[in-house]
Amino acid sequence: MRGVEPRRGVLKIKAHMVVEDADHASRIRIDVSANESAYGPSAGVIDAAKLAVTKMERYATNGVSNVVKAISSRFDLDPGWIVCGHGSDDLLARIARVYLRPGDELICSVNGYQKFPNYAHANDAVPVQASDDHFKADIDSILSCITDRTRIVMLANPDNPTGTCLNGQEIRELHENLPQNVLLVLDSAYLEYTDATDFENPIQLIQESSNVIMTRTFSKLYGLAGIRLGWAFARPEIVNAVQKVGATFPLSNVASICGCEALKDGEHAKLVYESNLATRNQFVDNLTRLGVESIPSQTNFVLVRFDRTGYSASRAYKFLRSNGILTRRMMSDSFLQYVRITIGLKEEMEETFQAIKEFLDTDPVLDE
Repeated sequence: MRGVEPRRGVLKIKAHMVVEDADHASRIRIDVSANESAYGPSAGVIDAAKLAVTKMERYATNGVSNVVKAISSRFDLDPGWIVCGHGSDDLLARIARVYLRPGDELICSVNGYQKFPNYAHANDAVPVQASDDHFKADIDSILSCITDRTRIVMLANPDNPTGTCLNGQEIRELHENLPQNVLLVLDSAYLEYTDATDFENPIQLIQESSNVIMTRTFSKLYGLAGIRLGWAFARPEIVNAVQKVGATFPLSNVASICGCEALKDGEHAKLVYESNLATRNQFVDNLTRLGVESIPSQTNFVLVRFDRTGYSASRAYKFLRSNGILTRRMMSDSFLQYVRITIGLKEEMEETFQAIKEFLDTDPVLDE
């Protein structure tokens, strides 16, 4: 007897990263696998969270409006251009649901955020993966993929898991050459970590345009990954459409209260940014002196290459894990030689570097 079947596209969705078995969790001392903030939320957020959990029996009926007001005030934005969700992933999925029909095309960079094709599959649309330039999105390649069926171009900038970033001129060139009926979606989860002088916050481009939307998150710099809170910025007609397909109460009390509090503490955000930048630079410098290549990063993680004979990325990952350090492997063949390492606390990165150095001092394994 034939049972109920899902959309055909859903059956094409694949895992995009290697997930550690729960059995190993108790052995991990340093978790630098998921790009969370090693510094956690501010003290004020922790106090707010303690109060918020006493109200768990209530829906956050004003949760969205309160967070929208806080975002509007913090970044001087029109509240009518802001929509909130259960993390930026929720918003990206909603955007795809609103603007993709079966057979439509979503263009993304082949080595960009590995979940983007899944948003197309979930709506019976077609993901089109444009070739890149050494893990950096390639504007010409993306534009060459445009067809009459293209509805969305979706890019993470800065990107994950590569850490690469397009500058403001490149983003504007891409947008300028897109048809007006194609939506440019910029996932800006790591925007707060960028230090590149030619990077441009997309807000002005969005205000000047009718077909651009940016997603943001509280999961990274603000240290709120565990409560899932994100927001998007676009013209009101786009915001309204994305809002219509959200849950009745898309934010919990804890998320809304903590999000509002997090935006008040600029000093904590500055501390996280500066500490991440200094620690990331030191970690990369140490790797370079060791002869280990990494992809230049504008985020809170580094994609590290292990390509010496007998010292594969798979073996490096297992060695680090056996020493209580959890990193991340990706499922795509493009990343077979790479391990993604989140930037943790200074002492955590020093220990991770020493473990990598120890790994490279072991005897090679030539029959993997």
